[in-house]
Amino acid sequence: MSVDTSRLFDWPSPDAVESAAPVIGAGGRAYLSSVEMAAATWVQLNAHYGGDGAEEIQDVFGTVMPHAGLLAQTAEQATGVLIDFAEGIRALVAERDALMLQVHAANRALLEFPDGPEAKAGSPLPSTELLLRAAADSAAVLARNYTLLEETTAGRLTGIVLGEGRLTNQITDLSGTVVTGAVSRLSVLPSSRQTVVKIPTPSPVYVPYDLEAERLRYLARGRWVTDGRWVLISVNQLELRPRVSRVLYRHSHRYRNEVDNNRAKWAPALKGRDLTKTAAAFRAGGAALSVATAGFTIADERQDAYNELLQAHPEMHPDDMNGRAEAAGLVKGGTKIGIDVLAAANGALIGSAIGGPAGTVAGAAVGIGISVVTSLELGFLGNRTLKDAAADTALELADSFMESDLMKSGAGTAARGAVDAVADCWNKLFGR
Repeated sequence: MSVDTSRLFDWPSPDAVESAAPVIGAGGRAYLSSVEMAAATWVQLNAHYGGDGAEEIQDVFGTVMPHAGLLAQTAEQATGVLIDFAEGIRALVAERDALMLQVHAANRALLEFPDGPEAKAGSPLPSTELLLRAAADSAAVLARNYTLLEETTAGRLTGIVLGEGRLTNQITDLSGTVVTGAVSRLSVLPSSRQTVVKIPTPSPVYVPYDLEAERLRYLARGRWVTDGRWVLISVNQLELRPRVSRVLYRHSHRYRNEVDNNRAKWAPALKGRDLTKTAAAFRAGGAALSVATAGFTIADERQDAYNELLQAHPEMHPDDMNGRAEAAGLVKGGTKIGIDVLAAANGALIGSAIGGPAGTVAGAAVGIGISVVTSLELGFLGNRTLKDAAADTALELADSFMESDLMKSGAGTAARGAVDAVADCWNKLFGR
């Protein structure tokens, strides 16, 4: 077998990148210097010109100067990112050189022993073939590391202007998936129950009788209360039992009998008006967190798509690049959100089937577990997650659909306009 090393020799020269990087910073400083010199000249007009448009002319550099300073700062940051890129390439080149020594050694061994040397004890493969397979695996890993370095550099360069999106990354990574899933599940535990309590009355209170029978019995419309009033109020509590599943209750005779015979294992059905303000606020907060997580997921996918396009098609027009990134973010992010929603629904269904506090714990574990498992990178998927694979497939299907005759019709054009409007609104909320 031969080792494919073609992807290891199309890297840019680290020396060329390192020598070119300072030119960007120098250009930013030169631009700032020229603007400052022009500003110093224009400032003299303040004392010598007061005609029409004087105020507008004098205010010009109030806007230009901050922009020039920002440009110089951005150029310096880009210089630092490119220097780091050069150092990263240099480290990978050292690994590549060491790997090529292994490849050459394996090739020499293959030439000396074309039929293969004696197999090592306990090994089903000849030692030369083992060396070549190990070298092939190392070459694939090295090529992947360079791709990751490029993507990281592109993200950092984009982040200089658009922001690094650290909050987005923290929310959408594996630990963020666990935390947001747990918080969303905990947010529905605060609940309310109704109870009767006696409220002290520091002074006599007149309480009218509500029933006609009471008025006839006591021959009065009401009575004066001095020792306190019994009233029905709602109080906060943690409801550890799952709610009854309507789907299971309607379609499973066994589940319906279990619920009817052991109703205490499931939480009572409460409407929003039955909840205290505290419990309602917790539930509303959980729903808001779910919406925010969805927004950050789509924003993260959009940024990833933009970085990939910037790397693969730098000649692409910015408007086309933004449009494609927004579409990819919406489709891929929506797919991942759908997987998390299905995971939570399955967890809730299992928890409700079990019943009791154990059902709540089991349902939460299943829901969060599915989200975590589908967020793990798997080797047989090319170091992608199940969510990534599903999202990529969804994007391919969406691309095919967008090229269909239906989407090229008048109705399709109107649908595209609606999608663009939604994307624009989403970008305003979660950033581009």
